[in-house]
Amino acid sequence: MNDEYSKIKILLVEDDEALASGLKEALALENMEVQTAGTVKDAKRLIGENKLSAFDLLVLDLTLPDGSGLEILKKVRSESCEFAVIILSAKSSELDKVVGLELGADDYLCKPFSLRELHARIKALIRRSKRNSAEKAPEVFKYEGLTVNLGAREAFVGEVSLKLSFTEFEILKLLITNKNFVVERETLIERVWNGVFIDLRSVDPHISRLRKKIAPYGALIETLPNIGYKLKI
Repeated sequence: MNDEYSKIKILLVEDDEALASGLKEALALENMEVQTAGTVKDAKRLIGENKLSAFDLLVLDLTLPDGSGLEILKKVRSESCEFAVIILSAKSSELDKVVGLELGADDYLCKPFSLRELHARIKALIRRSKRNSAEKAPEVFKYEGLTVNLGAREAFVGEVSLKLSFTEFEILKLLITNKNFVVERETLIERVWNGVFIDLRSVDPHISRLRKKIAPYGALIETLPNIGYKLKI
């Protein structure tokens, strides 16, 4: 039993009752508390009744009996930019992955999947969260009208607060701390996703969304094809 994850509370949205039950039991062995929902309606009800603060992580299927799981993702992102979300779906096309990540998912795992990989990805997100909460002395980065407080996890363009997701902020932080140096894609995955395997192409939607959110400073993030990214100041 690992105390590091003893209080993790997960909302699992999955309409396959057998799969949901199996995952609930398996995650319980990791001392994770799981609530399940099988429809968009039930998921929204649980979020509405308990508030997002009652959970640490959302594991979300996309194909549900009464709609798309993307409806839930949009609702979650309207309430919180940092809440951790893993999409768990049989939809495995590149377009499906890009759409999910563009809408704010932190990770995308295709069915069929291994339980070990799901555990690893959940724990990676939790480690990132814990590492962030352990940060102390805030460091402030400023460039013209762009201000990023790394300790407080706040970013502004002028006086406007930017709504960055957890993953977007982690990417921006890594680029800032390595400004004017190339951050290879493999390094970015190691630092932001704790080395858990993701398709290298899955990084691009996060970078694209980050560029848009920090506009007009998005052009500062330079892409080096097949290599990585650089914050060029």
